[in-house]
Amino acid sequence: MNSADQNELLAGISQLDEHQAHVVRGVVTQVRASADSADAYALLGKCDEAQLRQIRNIVDSMLRPIDSFVNPQSNLVSHSFSAEFKARLQAHHGTHTTPLDRLAFENALAASCGVEGMAVELAPSKTTRFWDLRVDGKQVSAKSTSAKDIKLHELHTSKLSEGAWIQDCRSARMRYDGTMKLFDEFLAAVQRWIMLRTFKLRSAPGTLVYELVEVPMSLVAAVKDLGVQDFASDSPRIDVHDEQGMALQLVLDRSDSKITIKKIPKQRCIVHGTWKLQGEYAGPLIAG
Repeated sequence: MNSADQNELLAGISQLDEHQAHVVRGVVTQVRASADSADAYALLGKCDEAQLRQIRNIVDSMLRPIDSFVNPQSNLVSHSFSAEFKARLQAHHGTHTTPLDRLAFENALAASCGVEGMAVELAPSKTTRFWDLRVDGKQVSAKSTSAKDIKLHELHTSKLSEGAWIQDCRSARMRYDGTMKLFDEFLAAVQRWIMLRTFKLRSAPGTLVYELVEVPMSLVAAVKDLGVQDFASDSPRIDVHDEQGMALQLVLDRSDSKITIKKIPKQRCIVHGTWKLQGEYAGPLIAG
């Protein structure tokens, strides 16, 4: 890289905030397979053109406008968390045209909690059932979705869990017992359920919205109030209510052996923060 190109790149980096610059330093050390990030920018002169293009794209992405909202009542997202999460989103979109996937979301969530001084541990295995990371001693299920059928006022997860046992159930009692056992295990394993939703609004073309929402575990626990009679169908689709109204819809899908939760009212959830990226980003569309 000639000195003019290096100076131009460094000039762009100089406009970044500390969270963005930290992410860029990490990218530079990663592409150069270096263990030392203390003087990462010195490695720029050793990068080949493909590596420099990746770094330039990330820096350019970080210089694009992004609007963020932090819920002042949030016990998770602060301004430092938001800045780190924003930097991770921008770095991702410097090299991808698709939204953050589940694994990238887990990493961004862990890093953003870390900058807040929270104690963060990843699950011991990618196959650990139900939870993905532990934050300040609480086990978190981290889900992400960019489905085309996202609804503004409802949340759903396409698969809470595999359920091969559904195929063997031939009575309401068997389906009830299997479901209660599953939710006992889920509620014992998970203390926080956090979902990242990604979508475009028809009313704001070219804007990609990331929305970080937490589903209160009390809504999930309402499943425990169901009775055997609710599982009479071979493939039950059950609206679950509590004393405040609709909590969720529970679906036992016998055709593909999975348990799905749908129709969680967003008004009963906690929107911790939103980030809106400007530009022609790829992403699904919803009405709004």
